[in-house]
Amino acid sequence: MTLIEKSVDPRVKRTRQLLQKAFFELLTEKDIGTISIQEITDRATVNRATFYAHFPDKYALLDSIIREMFQQGLAQRLPPAPIWNVENLRALVRATFGFLEEFHHGCKPSSQAFDPMVERAIQQELASVLLDWLKQARVAGMRSGVRVEFVASIISWAIFGPAVQWSRQERTPSADEMTRQTMLVITEGLSHLAPGFLPTERNGQSSKP
Repeated sequence: MTLIEKSVDPRVKRTRQLLQKAFFELLTEKDIGTISIQEITDRATVNRATFYAHFPDKYALLDSIIREMFQQGLAQRLPPAPIWNVENLRALVRATFGFLEEFHHGCKPSSQAFDPMVERAIQQELASVLLDWLKQARVAGMRSGVRVEFVASIISWAIFGPAVQWSRQERTPSADEMTRQTMLVITEGLSHLAPGFLPTERNGQSSKP
């Protein structure tokens, strides 16, 4: 997970925030393909040179918005130093459903380039979080020589796939029920492929949701 830098110069951070806020507002009003750099800078009250000092293009700006919003959403649902256990995995799943629900509700551009960017950013963030947890846990018991990086990637897609499909449709059943079903699929799969990677409850005993 790429942490939001706390040591960044406040002026740099403020400029990034102005650009992100301006672009996000424009996304609620029009299609991403029709938004120009000039529109973003005008709304953010900065010049074009300042924009390019921070981002190569509007898609990099969008990527930063998605990742930082998702990180903030996770920070609200997870403890300060989360570890690999059932409670945190469930919170991660629920946060993903909640984030995509809010994101798709607030931004509905028609550009086909938009959703793949969201997909790539969120899946990568999820995989990064999971990989950190698994490495810190130093779990064992893998079968068939499957690498921990692959496990993190597969679980991230198992979370993201149902979440993005659910968020684009009628959003039924509820996010809580979808979280329960997603957790069941993940833990059942891990119990067969990699029992050593099965997340534990706080008391250290392996458990299913």
